[in-house]
Amino acid sequence: MKEDKAIQYPRIHLAVDNCFAIKRWVEPAEWMRKVREIGDIRYIQASTDNEIDPSHNTQAFRDEWVAEVKKYEQELGLKVASFYSGYATYRTVGIASLSKSKRRAMIEKYFKPTVDVAASLGAQVGNTLSAYSDTVLQNPEMFRLTTDYIENSLAGMSAYANRKGVTFSYEQMYTPTQGMWTIDGCISCMRNVYAHTRNPMYITIDTAHQAGQLLFLRPAPDEVHKMVQAGEPGACRLPAQVKKAIRDRQRPELIEELLDRYSYWFAQPRDADLFEWLGILGAYSPVIHLQQTDGTYSSHKPFTTKYNAAGIVKPKDVFAAIARSYERPTPEGLPPQVTDIYLAFELFFGITESADNIISDMRESVAWWREYIPRDGMTVEKLI
Repeated sequence: MKEDKAIQYPRIHLAVDNCFAIKRWVEPAEWMRKVREIGDIRYIQASTDNEIDPSHNTQAFRDEWVAEVKKYEQELGLKVASFYSGYATYRTVGIASLSKSKRRAMIEKYFKPTVDVAASLGAQVGNTLSAYSDTVLQNPEMFRLTTDYIENSLAGMSAYANRKGVTFSYEQMYTPTQGMWTIDGCISCMRNVYAHTRNPMYITIDTAHQAGQLLFLRPAPDEVHKMVQAGEPGACRLPAQVKKAIRDRQRPELIEELLDRYSYWFAQPRDADLFEWLGILGAYSPVIHLQQTDGTYSSHKPFTTKYNAAGIVKPKDVFAAIARSYERPTPEGLPPQVTDIYLAFELFFGITESADNIISDMRESVAWWREYIPRDGMTVEKLI
């Protein structure tokens, strides 16, 4: 590591998402006590899926919920540091809708109330509220228009969060349908949003959201030649127009021109590497979602002996990559680097899993990471 006193390394904190408690421990008193049971954790990321999604509650309910959270924060020595969208909002195209009224409803009925709750708790907010439909992905003009809709919405959302004093981040994903799935794409989106209003929008890196990018690499010219000769694209993930041109045995030069038009379909090899993401954009990720993976799936597995054996998510490697992101030249046009990063366990459990096993896996995961982060607030270079 280079020695440079000008580098302001971030403070690192360990947190837990209460998504582990969904449909089991739904009252703040319940899930906050469970967090206290699982080990040395102070910080919580509260998922809107755990009975606090504003689309199915009221302002009165949210006020009561906030009051109860504050009560048990004080009683149990806990702090809700982040308020994050869940699986329910992940199932819609949201702010990528072609309908202006639908985009507006997602912002007014979901985003703004979550920001208000976060502000009342002194927490940050994060989400993923958009996806590209297949119809949009198959049409470059519609894709560009929809991207404008998304970025304009995000600019307004970041401005609202800033007025409320709330840090806002958008989650990094791993397919073109989801968007925010390549390093360059995330840089472009953050830059465009920041340029629009000078209000920062950050990203949330997930340690297993690099599982799909290798499925969407652009075919090399020799591969294109072979496809045209065979008249068949094979298993390559390609737009319908490109597949048709290959089956019609169009000239390879024409295929390359089409691939240029659909450049947003394709990732680079580095986009499939967790440590490239952390090493380039860790400095712009106020929350990093922790799940164990072997690099081929995003199943939100715990950090237990079983999954750590083949797991690529190793604490010291994570810390070293984050440090590199602060040591790199700062990409032009991005918001200020974050000064605190919350590493938040985002672990999912099936409805058939026993409560005892859930708590056991959570406890083991926390204990394993606490070996490497003995105290919250240590700067990252001291953890390597």
